[in-house]
Amino acid sequence: MSKADALGGSATFDAVAQPMSSRAASFAAFAGQTSEPPASPTAAHNETPRVPVDQLAPNPYNPRATLAAIEEMADSLTGKGVIQPLTVVTRDAFLAAHPEHASDLGAAGYVVVDGNRRLAGAKLAGLDDLPVHANDSLAIDADTLLETALTAAVQHEDLEPLDEARALQRLVEVHGSQRAVARSLGKSSGWVTQRLALLNLTPELKQAVSEKTMPLDVARTVGQLPEQQQHSAAEQALKQRAAKKREKTKRTEPPPASRTDSAAQQTAETAEKQSAHATVESDNELQTLAQELRSRLTPNQVQKLIELLMVDPLRVFTP
Repeated sequence: MSKADALGGSATFDAVAQPMSSRAASFAAFAGQTSEPPASPTAAHNETPRVPVDQLAPNPYNPRATLAAIEEMADSLTGKGVIQPLTVVTRDAFLAAHPEHASDLGAAGYVVVDGNRRLAGAKLAGLDDLPVHANDSLAIDADTLLETALTAAVQHEDLEPLDEARALQRLVEVHGSQRAVARSLGKSSGWVTQRLALLNLTPELKQAVSEKTMPLDVARTVGQLPEQQQHSAAEQALKQRAAKKREKTKRTEPPPASRTDSAAQQTAETAEKQSAHATVESDNELQTLAQELRSRLTPNQVQKLIELLMVDPLRVFTP
């Protein structure tokens, strides 16, 4: 018996082409291939339905430990609006998979599967309603709902590294293996393994990752070691990184000989400029002296002075 038969017919199941699996339906939701939202949302033909903000509840299984930069999100939504609709399921569909969370939903008629940060920003910005894609097949059972939320979160590039690792670990529990998770996300098994390694770090190193004082590539490498080796391995890796950075800096600097040659060249150019300047000053002084002699001597006396300078210059200047 199919899941649709077990739960009974619905408009949602009719809207999802069979034999599409629940996992395929989750990806179809993000591509816009979703059903019309049930109950109250209304929209004109070919327009995305909108739901009042107070009718939307955040997903209790949101893998983000914290919703960062909500003020920035609110400013963006106020200035540019909501570009990407939120993916939601109805309250009834969610509680059918997770009846223990009835009190968490309040009076909301919908649960946000993907878009919890946008919902928080919209509330802060005071928006009245938000565009949605509703697809109850995403909540057909607990595993499908969890997988959809985690897959959406992992695919967001701004997910914090440790939140991403925790989400991947939950996906491993759903899929049964790291290889299956990698295949589902379109990633390599090594990609999944490296990110899960963060969960094996000591509390101090996890704190360093959270504070962004530990490079992620270093953290993911040492996270695959036993805890007693992690700190020393991290220190060694950071020392090697610093040494490589210093070596790279040295390679980009001019060698000492080049600096010496450059300094010598600058000194020679300075001396040449000073000599040229002195020559100009000397020529100016001679021009001044010549003008003064012409003003004091007759032409015959000037001619005689020139003849004396040509024959015996020292005689002219000897007292």
